[in-house]
Amino acid sequence: MREEFVKLMRGSLTKPIFGQLILYVLLYNTASLLVPGFMLKWGGLIAVFIVTLMLDMTFWITALPIAKDKETNMIQVMRTSRGIFAYFRGKHLLVLSSMGIMALLLRATNLLNVQTAVFIYLTLLVVLVMMGLALITVIFIKNQFYILGIGSFFNVLSIIVLCRMALPMWNIPKIPFNPFNELIRGYYDLFYPLAGGAVQFNLIALTIIAVGFYLVCTALFYEFTYKNGFLL
Repeated sequence: MREEFVKLMRGSLTKPIFGQLILYVLLYNTASLLVPGFMLKWGGLIAVFIVTLMLDMTFWITALPIAKDKETNMIQVMRTSRGIFAYFRGKHLLVLSSMGIMALLLRATNLLNVQTAVFIYLTLLVVLVMMGLALITVIFIKNQFYILGIGSFFNVLSIIVLCRMALPMWNIPKIPFNPFNELIRGYYDLFYPLAGGAVQFNLIALTIIAVGFYLVCTALFYEFTYKNGFLL
């Protein structure tokens, strides 16, 4: 994973992503210290919003290294000889660890709290879904320009769910087959369990959905892309 971190930090896109992550964490915790009353009421919603803002970044970090470079039209990692498991283990663990640490730091003022543990766990589940979407996208689309747009589109889907939960008076319709419907609702139920009569989420069900989706997407990538000559 250390090797993957060094490789990622050499990329032109990765440094701004990690810089943005650190900036969000610093701003959030500064606000928690300066305006504790406001953050007590709205901190949960803001933390979830920060996570959703970073989801397109996780999509890009997952998809772009295995997409075609817009200048050379070549897969960036084709020269390595690692198997698919070895490649994904390092890179995907790094993405999960980065987002997990961000979620932990966003709750730095409430570390000894079951709510914090659930928040981190939900973040990891959402990231798994986003990485799965990245893999399934690369099966069909390998152009980096389009991948950037698709990552932003999926990010908007997650933000729409959050807005629908946070602003019930707007009557935002539920988007069918939105992969983030239940996961983002799980966040909202965690911080605002009585808002809008929300039903308590089921972590076991969400785990099965997220992990199952990621594994299926990985298997599809292996079957339709990797086995057909795509070298990692």
